[in-house]
Parts: sequence; structure tokens; C-alpha cells
Amino acid sequence: MRRAAPRRSALRSPQSGAVLRKVLLALAGLLLIFETVPRWFSIPGLTRAELSPPYLDSTADSAFAPHPYLLYTPKPGYRRSADPGSPGARTFEHGPLGFRAPEVTRAKPQGARRIACVGGSSTYGTGPSTDAATWPARLGAILAEGPAGAVEVLNAGVPAWTSFECLTGLAFRVLPMQPDVVLFYLSTNDAESALWPDPVADNAHYRRVWPTFRPSPLESTLERSVVYLTWRRYFTDHLQQRADLGFRSKRLPEGRDGERLARYEAPEVEGPLPDQGFDNFRRNLLSMIAMTRAHGAQPVLMTQAIWSEDPGSNRLLDGELRLRAHGRMTDVVRTVAAETGAPLIEAAAHMEAAARAETDATGSQQIFSANVHLTDEGAQRFADFLALELGRLGLL
Repeated sequence: MRRAAPRRSALRSPQSGAVLRKVLLALAGLLLIFETVPRWFSIPGLTRAELSPPYLDSTADSAFAPHPYLLYTPKPGYRRSADPGSPGARTFEHGPLGFRAPEVTRAKPQGARRIACVGGSSTYGTGPSTDAATWPARLGAILAEGPAGAVEVLNAGVPAWTSFECLTGLAFRVLPMQPDVVLFYLSTNDAESALWPDPVADNAHYRRVWPTFRPSPLESTLERSVVYLTWRRYFTDHLQQRADLGFRSKRLPEGRDGERLARYEAPEVEGPLPDQGFDNFRRNLLSMIAMTRAHGAQPVLMTQAIWSEDPGSNRLLDGELRLRAHGRMTDVVRTVAAETGAPLIEAAAHMEAAARAETDATGSQQIFSANVHLTDEGAQRFADFLALELGRLGLL
């Protein structure tokens, strides 16, 4: 009895093989078109600048650079000019020493008094439109026209810096500039770090080292492919990881809290806020005051103003929890001033009252651009107030 010949698998049939070859050829053709056409024609979303932005491989477009002791500092000589016609256009410039313009010289002129302003982005001037519109620059302009003689004002603010970075920056960047008076305007960045889960004494629960991108040898070869660049740009978080300055410096906790913080929502805190972050801030303030005095300068503490359009929200930047932590940090500033005898300027009460009065009168305020950041108008108002307070304290 003859055994029946085995049936050929459908996958091995000539027809199936032909179909498979056609599919592979079609895919190869599509890949070839995808690889070649964007190289010759500008297609939105597939240009080289969009798939691999220049700032990823060049530090020329970055206003800040990593520092071995300070996480990062303003890059000396950096300048960014914004289109004057664009809404909210802002310009930034750093002098040769790495301070926000207008920058003073390293050597203090004979007979001049020098005031250094230490703080985060609200001192650096994230909100104002130009270098000249920041409150340290406006304070310098006011004092230059007054009867106090030659007074120079140095803007030593750096965005996102807490009292940890300000303490180190005071030692390595500010005191070598021989200031006579040092104004400390900070607390809100410390308030944020105090809200981070599991706070510790060295702030390592919040801060992380500046990450360094180390591509594999294969990466440089793959980057020649438009298909690979498209996949990396639109289907991975590669650009976010390399471009987000804020999270270059912040440690995102794992799990749900990390997701909430990434969306700028406040973490959930049960019961009273942990003391550690507030103890850290107090310790750092005491150290900065002692160090400033040891170098023959006068420290001046200022309470930091904050404004929220929705104080009952859970927003990390200006929601209910942030305002609670910010208020407690303000109490620390007042307590340290009383204990050490350092002059205290109640900037928070003055600026917040001004914004509240403007809101009551017009329905909105034009002093704060976002939480602690000031508009041009707000920076001018702040500088006018500080000039009067410094005169009242006899520091001019």
C-alpha cells in the first residue's frame, strides 16, 4: 500500500513565498524612501534639527554648565537674544565671571560699596524681560542715582538653587567678590525639597548629580539613520531625559509619587511635614550668616514673596502644600534673624500685599509672573522697596 505524499506547508508554497518577498520588498522600499526623502526635502517633524536638536550635542545653547561643587552654574559669556516681536520675549546675558548681567568687575573700585544678591530663579530673574529689568539690576540703577555714592549690585542668583548650593556658592563665587552687604532671598526651593519623600540632612533625597550622556559606540552609527532618529525622537523619552534642566538636578522618586512630581503635582503627605528639610534650611542659613560675617560683610535676610492664583490646588509650585511649606520656611528666616541679630527685610508681606491690593482694585495682578517670579513691574516695585529698606537699616 503506497503512503500518501505529505502535503506541502502553506508557508512553503510558491505562492506564499512570493507574497513574503513582495512584503519584504515593499518594506525595504518604504524604509529607503523614509531614509532618503527627508534628506532632500524639508518635511515638518522630520528635519534634522527636530530629530536631533543641536543642544543635545553642543553646550553652546545651554545657559548653564555643570560644576564639580555647585551642581551647575551660569555659563560665563552666555547670551540669548529673544525675538522682540514674540510674546513674553526675554533676553539673558552672563558676564565673563558667570553672573547675570550687568556684571561687576572682580576688583572692587576704590571707595565703592558692593551688595551681593544671593538666591534662586527669583533673584536671577526668570520672570523679567531683560537683564536690566531684574530686581538686582534695578536696585543697582536706583542706588547709582541716589546720595549713597558708588554702590555696585551683583546678581548671584541661580535658578533652582536651594540653600545648599547658595551656601557653597557664597564661599566660592560671592565672597571672593568682596561684598560689603549680602542679601539672602531664598526659601521656596528649600520648601520644595522639604516636601520630597524621605528627606535627609545632605539633601540627597532631592538632589542628584548632573547626569552625563555616554552614548554607546553603536549610537553614532545609528544616528545616521532617519528611521532611528524618528523612533528615538517620537517613541522614547530620549530628548526629555537630556533636555530637561529641572530634572537634571532633581531626583524623581520611584512609583506614583515620582509620576505626580513629574507632572508638577504635590506629593501626598499624611500628617505634619517632616522636620528634616526645615532643619536643613535653618542650619544652612546660620552657616551663611556666620561665613558672611567672618569675611567682613553684613548679612541681610529677606522673606521671600509667593503668589498663587489657586492656593487650594495640589500644584507643586504654588498649591496648598507648597504654600504651607513656604510659610514654615518664612518662619525659619524670621527666627534665624532674631537669634543672630541679622537685619531682616519683610519683602514677602510688602510684595504680597501689593499684589493683593492690585487684584482687589483691577481683578488681576501684574507683579508676579508665576509663584515667586516677578514681572518687570514687580521687579521695579521690589527694587524700590529694597532701596528704602537698605537706607532705613543704614547699610548704604
